[in-house]
Amino acid sequence: MNGPIPGQSLTREPKRARYERPPEISDPVEAAEYHIAKIANPEVLDDILHALELGMPIKTMAETMLTTAVAMGIHNIDVSLAIVDVVQEYLISNALEAGIEFREDFDKTEENDEKKKKRVDSLLRKALEDMEDEEGDEGYQMLKDMSDMVSENIEGGDVPPSDTPESETPEEKPAGLMSRGQTNGN
Repeated sequence: MNGPIPGQSLTREPKRARYERPPEISDPVEAAEYHIAKIANPEVLDDILHALELGMPIKTMAETMLTTAVAMGIHNIDVSLAIVDVVQEYLISNALEAGIEFREDFDKTEENDEKKKKRVDSLLRKALEDMEDEEGDEGYQMLKDMSDMVSENIEGGDVPPSDTPESETPEEKPAGLMSRGQTNGN
């Protein structure tokens, strides 16, 4: 019941959200340069490397950065798809240069999408807890924006704390008229 009502977006003033307006950057080369310049900032890079060191996969970090940029109106999803490999390679080269052991991606059989989202959120929250919330720290703010975006995408809105083992989180059962396991009054 925490999600929007179907059609709710049609009742708001048009183009109010950033992603409903034309993007700031429409050229993939400019968008790649934007992200590389942002990552190259020492304040941002040290925070990204810390999150990678905690276990955040590089592919997920790049995709989350680009999705956050789409939500903020920096560029559109098509540009994200065009530059995702460039951003990933730049992150990999920085992690290798820093001597950090990192994961490129989650294992294919490891988890379903919902568990991956929760795991990414808990990794981002853990990285934010470890960092100092310095006023104006671009890296902290970028990871916080990414964490906020991931948290909003998790169904139900409740995220288990980062120190709670996954085996202790209660399983959500589907509810509703058309959900499986629903009986017809028998």
